[in-house]
Amino acid sequence: MSDKTIFIFDAVEGDIVSEDVHTPDGNILVKKDTVLDYSIISNISGNHILEIKVYDRESEQSFEDSDIENNENEKYFDKIRKSTQYKQFKQSYDENIIDIKEGLNDVVTNNIPIDTDKLIEGTQQILSDNKNSLQIFDMLHSMRQFDDLTYVHCVNVALIASIIGKWLGYGEDDIKILIISGILHDIGKLMIPNEILTKPGKLSSDEFKIMKQHVNLGYEKLKNQNIDMRVKEACLLHHEKCDGTGYPFGLKSKDIPTVAKIIAVADVYDAMTAARVYRGALCPFEVIKIMYNDAFTKFDPAYSLPFLKNVASSYIHNDVRLSDGRIGKVILINDNALHLPVVQCGDEFVDLSRSHGLNVSAII
Repeated sequence: MSDKTIFIFDAVEGDIVSEDVHTPDGNILVKKDTVLDYSIISNISGNHILEIKVYDRESEQSFEDSDIENNENEKYFDKIRKSTQYKQFKQSYDENIIDIKEGLNDVVTNNIPIDTDKLIEGTQQILSDNKNSLQIFDMLHSMRQFDDLTYVHCVNVALIASIIGKWLGYGEDDIKILIISGILHDIGKLMIPNEILTKPGKLSSDEFKIMKQHVNLGYEKLKNQNIDMRVKEACLLHHEKCDGTGYPFGLKSKDIPTVAKIIAVADVYDAMTAARVYRGALCPFEVIKIMYNDAFTKFDPAYSLPFLKNVASSYIHNDVRLSDGRIGKVILINDNALHLPVVQCGDEFVDLSRSHGLNVSAII
């Protein structure tokens, strides 16, 4: 069987790897002939590997023809893109991201003191134009690819972090800290060579070391600015993991500040979607599954669990397709298996947490 090279964000569940995938330091990450699932695709993307080789085969079209003919089965996010709410969200987003981009560039290239109020203003405008916090996640999932990914990612993380703060009952001042932390958390990437940020192949070991320096570069740019220390800490420490596997210091949970922990959750959630790992039939329950697996280890469950539970609960009463092809409606979220809800299929109630191998494959 012939093979082909694809970008990782074009990979789909069911693709088969035609040669070993190596990490930037040369270790085997995924072996040849592995069948990809969303967790493996996310892991490859998370290691900054942008191209892989897969066998060139005809894609499965089990439901494609019926989806084209039956508007009720139109992809969930295609429906959102056609909605008035989405069009309004995108207009507000596009208008405000220009100002945020200019503000970040002024800090990096012109060493202008950070005007936190001005940077926050655009994000708050997007939030005020869209009162339903849960709908914002659907809007972000539905956004098409942008050229200026670092700026877009920073705004998305600011939006997500502010919503997490709202769900945790934070006051207005603390939510502002989360917003500015999200906007500034990746400012160091604006000082990473563009050829590394946009490299179409995997990063070399030396390139990966340079990429990881974005947290230090960002902190150096912020450390003497007249801004809250929590913002500076979030910039430096948002890649730390509670189990000690993160960088730059390998800190464990007790030594990682709260704001940095929240930004880490928002950062990973947006990276999974903005990197287009789920391009095509994006299923939020797959995102929830991957993050839930790390909820008690890499993340602090005090912040990751409320976040994931709220996102999962937003799909109660939505129609979904199960992996065996049945169509049903989500009626209950399982607290101990957030990605495996109870689904009503006709007169039958299917508890996916008790049905081995069965899961939600798409929201429709």
